Amino acid sequence: MKYILAFLSLVLLAGSHREEVFQDFEEKVNEAYSEYVFEEYVNQRFGIKLVKGLMNGEVRYGFCFYSEEPGSHYVRLSYKGKIYVPKADSRGDVEAVALNLREGEVFSILVYDSIGNLKTPLLDFQDMKVMSKQEFEQLEEAKMTGRGNGAELTSLRAEFKLSFDAWFLIGAGAVILICALIVFIFFKKRKGLFDKEIRSENVFNFKEFLSSTFSFPADEQETEEDEYDGREEDEEEAEEKEEEPDRRPRIEEYPWSRREDEESGFNIAGYLREKGFITDYNVLSESEKNQIMLELMRLRDEKKITKDEYLEEIMKLWKK
Repeated sequence: MKYILAFLSLVLLAGSHREEVFQDFEEKVNEAYSEYVFEEYVNQRFGIKLVKGLMNGEVRYGFCFYSEEPGSHYVRLSYKGKIYVPKADSRGDVEAVALNLREGEVFSILVYDSIGNLKTPLLDFQDMKVMSKQEFEQLEEAKMTGRGNGAELTSLRAEFKLSFDAWFLIGAGAVILICALIVFIFFKKRKGLFDKEIRSENVFNFKEFLSSTFSFPADEQETEEDEYDGREEDEEEAEEKEEEPDRRPRIEEYPWSRREDEESGFNIAGYLREKGFITDYNVLSESEKNQIMLELMRLRDEKKITKDEYLEEIMKLWKK
């Protein structure tokens, strides 16, 4: 018994809501139109009430839509090949007292459920032609008389829908924009690859290599100078009357400048070509030269070439 009472209560509440919506719409129509007629369609899920009549000497159409459950259904207007969205309240109900439609044009009222499925076409509200004043006056239906004070025409906005491809392009553009923004921020703050310290890591510095190869340790230079000065003093004491010897340092006294007696005979250029390197050093980039430099260092460490041959080849390699 209690279930029956609950069901009847729901039916009464739904009926009262429908009556409330339709009554409010009828009052607005009566205020705006001088003459009008209604057409109505109601089922258990939604209802539509259409009005057509004379307002300010022109034929206007309007309609009222409501759904039993808020948001369970919504209504759209098809007009001149486009879908339009009428203004609705929080429940999804619509009260369009007078639509801005031109005489002779065709329009339809479409009802969709909450997931966008078009409900069974309502034949009475499909392909309705906006009639002229003479055609309205010739209607055989009983017309109601209103106050004829007019009303503001209901504005419609076109429904905006994007295809999957459009959404994909928008998403891809957003990702690219975000990435570009991140790169710009890193560039401005000098972080990541834009940090000079990070960029200089694990990079071969040829200038430092040459300076370390040809520089003399300070202690070694001082020792050689002291020994040289000592030899000069001994010679002066032993040969005071003899002619003073040439005190200019001989180039042979520097071990790094001595030419080794034997050369390895190793064909460096041929070896590099076999490894796939270009031996025309002038056309190489810095990174390619660094690769050849590593090969030369390996040949030197494996004693396949002498130190002199190694130094000569790197001078050719880095010659500008």
